[in-house]
Amino acid sequence: MFPMQSTRSLYISIILSLTATLCLTAQNPILDRYNAGDYDGVVDISAARIAGGDTAFQSYYLKALSEIQLGRTDSAIGTLQLASALFPGETRVRRLLAGQFYEAGDFVRARVAYGNLVISDSSDLSAWLKLAEIASFQQRTGDAVKKLDVVLSLDTSNLSGLMLLGEILVRQDLPKAISCYEKILSIYPENQQASYALGNLYIQTGIPDSAIPVCVKVLDRDSTNIRFHKLLGFANYRAGKTASAVRNFRKAMALGDSTVFTFKYLGISHFLNFDFPGAIEALSVAAEKDTADAEIHFFLGYSLGNTTRKEEAMVHLDRSLELMQPDAAVIARIYSEQGNIMRLEMEYEKAYALYEKAWQAEPTNPVPIYYMASILDNSLHRSREALVDYRRFIEQLD
Repeated sequence: MFPMQSTRSLYISIILSLTATLCLTAQNPILDRYNAGDYDGVVDISAARIAGGDTAFQSYYLKALSEIQLGRTDSAIGTLQLASALFPGETRVRRLLAGQFYEAGDFVRARVAYGNLVISDSSDLSAWLKLAEIASFQQRTGDAVKKLDVVLSLDTSNLSGLMLLGEILVRQDLPKAISCYEKILSIYPENQQASYALGNLYIQTGIPDSAIPVCVKVLDRDSTNIRFHKLLGFANYRAGKTASAVRNFRKAMALGDSTVFTFKYLGISHFLNFDFPGAIEALSVAAEKDTADAEIHFFLGYSLGNTTRKEEAMVHLDRSLELMQPDAAVIARIYSEQGNIMRLEMEYEKAYALYEKAWQAEPTNPVPIYYMASILDNSLHRSREALVDYRRFIEQLD
């Protein structure tokens, strides 16, 4: 997910505003220490003053700002809660407190705090955005979209709002998500995060050719961007332009990429170009990095099958079959469930055959044998044959 907007810039603007105001007054030792970056000193002096009964706004406010600068979120929350009780009308305190709840991940209290801010000022864009981010994190997507509608009504080109809306729409409506990211790039054409998201969506929705110019535009400005060389390679691969895909993946590797993804699709692209030695080289590395990918083993086995290395080819093809098949216990459960259905339908011969398949799929599980015996004994009235299965059941239990 696109990272949530930092509150640091907000803090800095508040700090600068406060500093400008306070500089008009006489020199103050707390402010001097704060401006000098002595945040520990500010905290110590302010704490001593507060403990002595000082109720000056500056003592609480600078102490909280210094605690924020030091990363002492819990302490800042405590200070700001005291300040909020003493100065209930101070929006600066309420905003900082909401931000610290958010930084601490206490979204329950942050949601209430930001909600109060928008009640006081319905045009508070930053508070609406935080409420949308919290709703998105809590997967209340409908609520998040409503709040983003407010954000974008206040500022139609708000980048954070548009990016968050795009992320939400990816989970709900891919065509609308595409439109959202296209809008972002029309306003912020150099935004790589939006470009990457849009390129991925074009590929996911079956129009990889549209992803190619998006990637090329980024690489024209940032030619060493490994992520976009890989995305361009995948777009070309999905578009059937496998020769270009090979070049893109090779470029990513030359820049230092060594992920399974790159070796896998480089190898498959070589395979589709009938370059079996190239496919074997790349897919062998991919198979070492990920032993459980059926596609890698399949294409590696197929490529090896076009050489004299037939035994290795069989090993990899067998492995691909193993990985493509469900677990034996899953197969047995499926057959057992089918047997149960046939038994309830009084299709006893079919039920017996399905329970037998379940037992063959998972010979260590004796339950299907018991049902086989029960069907022969109670439903088909073939007691002698049932006796054989009862014995097998007892043997399996032993």
